[in-house]
Amino acid sequence: MVRVHCAGCGRDVAIHELETKTVAQRSGFETRYRCPFCHEEVEDVADSFG
Repeated sequence: MVRVHCAGCGRDVAIHELETKTVAQRSGFETRYRCPFCHEEVEDVADSFG
């Protein structure tokens, strides 16, 4: 199971547990990921894929 570290609360959160928000922009789509526990934005999600 792939996990990312949340700097806000210090927990390791599974990718499928993250809250996501995708918005349309002129250049395409932007997806933001947040911790489900402290709601801090998680930056290193893309590094965990692959």
